[in-house]
Parts: sequence; structure tokens; C-alpha cells
Amino acid sequence: MKSYLKHALVTVTMTCFTMTCFVTFAHAELKISDAWVKPTVPGQPVAAAYMKLSADQNVDLIEAISPVAEKTEIHSMSMDGNIMRMKRLDRLQLKAGQVVELKPGGFHLMLITLAHQIKEGEVVPISLVTQDAHGKKMTITIKAVAAAPKTTEPASEGHMHH
Repeated sequence: MKSYLKHALVTVTMTCFTMTCFVTFAHAELKISDAWVKPTVPGQPVAAAYMKLSADQNVDLIEAISPVAEKTEIHSMSMDGNIMRMKRLDRLQLKAGQVVELKPGGFHLMLITLAHQIKEGEVVPISLVTQDAHGKKMTITIKAVAAAPKTTEPASEGHMHH
């Protein structure tokens, strides 16, 4: 199920010379698809959220907030030999027209100090804050569904062999 959430931020700038005013409109559009959160087990204090992001202008994802966690951070993950390295990022660049995928093993959002167990099928609200080159901020709230990770293994298509 793909859903695209679009939000436009309109900035009005007025420049006045004598009695004539010029109005300039600028807007940014952020598209989010395939947003999901990995379900947790009882007592697990953290969860990860994933999605695909794109914007029609260069913007940075600078903050994420969710009511299900005390704090939400933007992270990157990489492997250094057999050692997994996770790093908190201050911002994640979104280049105009390019899709950035938050996925297991790469960029993701960490929901830290969960208020409760995230159960399969639960809808988790997450607010994303972006900032453009001029310092203008935009906030969009999405609803990520808690679901088991998608596998790249071929499915058995429901066939059973006896």
C-alpha cells in the first residue's frame, strides 16, 4: 500500500517600492511513502522507523518527533567489518527530485524510550521537520504502520507441499 502525503508551505514575501508591492511565492513539497515501524517486544525501549522521502527542492530533515517516544533521532547505520556502527545525525540532506530511503541497515529514525510496546498494525504518528537553504522550516506529520520487515526472499505464494 503506497500513499503519498503532500504538504505545501507557502511563504509570502512582499517588497514595496513607493506604492507598488511585489509578491513572491515559494513552496516546497515533501513526499513520503512506505512509512513503517518495526514492532517491538514487551520491555523493548527503542524502535526504528523507515520510509522513502523526496522533495522538489533541496531541504534537510532536521528533526523528527513522535508521541510514542521520549525522543526521536535521525540515524545512519553502517558495517565496519563485523561491527555495526550507528551514528546520530543532526540532519539528513534531501536533494531535489532524489529519493532517500530510510531502511534497515542504512538511514532510519530511532524512537527512543518508548511509552509502550509497538504492536503489529499500530499506527505511529511521526512529525518530520525540514529546513530549506533560506532557513524556512516545514513540519509534516505522517502515520507509519507497525509491520514486520519486508524480506527480499521469494515468498512461497501460499503453496504447501506434503
